[in-house]
Amino acid sequence: MMIEKMLKVLLLCGSAFVPASVAFAQPASFALTVLDGRTAAATGPDGRNISELSGLAWDADDKLLYAVSDDGVLHHFRVEIEGGRIAGMEPVFSVRLATGTTPAFVNAEGLAVVNGDNGTPSDGELLIAFEDGPAIHRFKPDGTAIAAVPLPDALSDAARYNEPNSRLEAVAATQDHGIVTAPEEAMQGQPGDAHTIYGLDGGRWTFATFQPKRSNLKAIETMPGGQLLVLERTRESKGGPTAGRLRIVDPEGCTGETCTAIDLDAGSNTLLNDNFEGLARISDTLYLAVTDKTKKETPATQFVLFSLTGPQ
Repeated sequence: MMIEKMLKVLLLCGSAFVPASVAFAQPASFALTVLDGRTAAATGPDGRNISELSGLAWDADDKLLYAVSDDGVLHHFRVEIEGGRIAGMEPVFSVRLATGTTPAFVNAEGLAVVNGDNGTPSDGELLIAFEDGPAIHRFKPDGTAIAAVPLPDALSDAARYNEPNSRLEAVAATQDHGIVTAPEEAMQGQPGDAHTIYGLDGGRWTFATFQPKRSNLKAIETMPGGQLLVLERTRESKGGPTAGRLRIVDPEGCTGETCTAIDLDAGSNTLLNDNFEGLARISDTLYLAVTDKTKKETPATQFVLFSLTGPQ
């Protein structure tokens, strides 16, 4: 199984989402198109609140979209996409994560599926990154804990992070580098205007933040060509409105650990001007993003569908 291969590697090693007022060059090799938005239901079938969603993942074999909230609730959605539109987004299951004998971490932030597209239904596992660990744990889709994922020393020591709310924020399961993860901001001793993605096989990929300040890494998703799609959340000013930025990092195109991120331009579509935190690839070209909203905030939690094609 893919998860076993990834964990073997670990043991051996011990957007853009852009407000209309901002414009920058669109790379000729990629095309980003915002297609549709849909407001999430306020509650799941058992009455649990659907709010503060911070991680998304798509299980192609079981046709389920998973979402995890800051307070550790896992949601399942049945999604219908027709003609480039979100025709349906039905919550079908919600459960609080059961960590068993592991610490009851909160602030679940990153989410990924392993074995979600291997052609075998019902064998998927979830990887969830917890900011309050820092930690990454394996879960069954029903919310039952399986085991902790071993982290390298650079990530497991909470004292190496600049502050508690800037620890592990994103996780992805890649074909070429196994599990990768990233903190929200640079760690102690690193430049504050750079992000680093860490491969748990020992790889590192560092790139400049979208802007020098108030540019937080929120999600990582895989792309069909092996690149990584990165979501950053920015504020133009302290306390100001947030915007998401979609960027592409190609680990194979980096010089050593130094990479250049490609900034994608969503044009003037206002659907993307919000506090986006979760990201999931639905197909080779279709992706979903979700906002992190409390139950009291308006507008409510929003899913946005977009396409990303390239190279042309």
